[in-house]
Amino acid sequence: MIVEDGHYLLPILPREVADRLKDKEEWPADLKVRYDGLRKQFTTSKAEFASWVRKDRDSRMNRTAKQILQLIVDCLNFDTGRCDPGHQYIADELGISVRTVERTIPRIAEAGWLEVIRRGRTTTNFYRLRVSVKKIESILSYVDSLRELRAEERDRRRMFGHRSDPTKLADHSHSDPTFVRSHDPTDLADHDPTKLAGKHMKRTYEGEHLNKGILSEEEGISIGDDPSFDDAANSYASARGGDDENQPLPIPRNDHEADGMISMICEGRKVHPAMRDRLRSMLKDGVLTPRMIEGMFDRLKGEAAA
Repeated sequence: MIVEDGHYLLPILPREVADRLKDKEEWPADLKVRYDGLRKQFTTSKAEFASWVRKDRDSRMNRTAKQILQLIVDCLNFDTGRCDPGHQYIADELGISVRTVERTIPRIAEAGWLEVIRRGRTTTNFYRLRVSVKKIESILSYVDSLRELRAEERDRRRMFGHRSDPTKLADHSHSDPTFVRSHDPTDLADHDPTKLAGKHMKRTYEGEHLNKGILSEEEGISIGDDPSFDDAANSYASARGGDDENQPLPIPRNDHEADGMISMICEGRKVHPAMRDRLRSMLKDGVLTPRMIEGMFDRLKGEAAA
């Protein structure tokens, strides 16, 4: 990969080498060796460039944008440096509309992956593939943080074990997969959906109605039909103040409560949107612990100081 003016560029065949090889039936041995080496470097750089594109979490780089950019990269000619696929060609190759291509390419350019050089109404655009070094450093730093989080999650699972064993069938399931349950719709005639059948409902005390707001002293979570930001704050504060820093935070009941808890976690910190999404996902999966949160922010603080 070539670095020029703070940007990474894909290496193509230098003009002086191309001129020496032009119109020659047999290439000199030294030039052939150099050509093969440059060609190998070009192929390796394309693969590295594609891996960076896949790891980009920029909201402008959705799946369609990444597919279009990858196709443009494949169209780059090593010998001539030409990269000018038409919109219709891109649309036909990817099975999308021309309008989608026209709408997506400017977003790719805004995201910093290429430069569009217009050559007139009747001529296809020329694309110069380039990405800033700072953008790649940011992408790789985020990928490293995710890798560390996965490692911590694996360590936590080794320490505390899995919550459930998917190989074990529940007591109410029949162990014979060939068994077919008989179902008589008339059996539901006496069923009253308002009765709880003696089962404990999630986060409620036995015998209490769900439409009443309740505050659990043990968990610090408000139970009600309309959860508020204060509920999320109480949930996070209660879990954070517990004795066990490896105890996962309470799983939010809905997106509103999840957003409130993430806001409390990230309060006073500059957190990348992608990192907030990762925290939110781990929170809803029930694997996010106060220790993991503090460790992640400590690493980000160290990277910022460096």
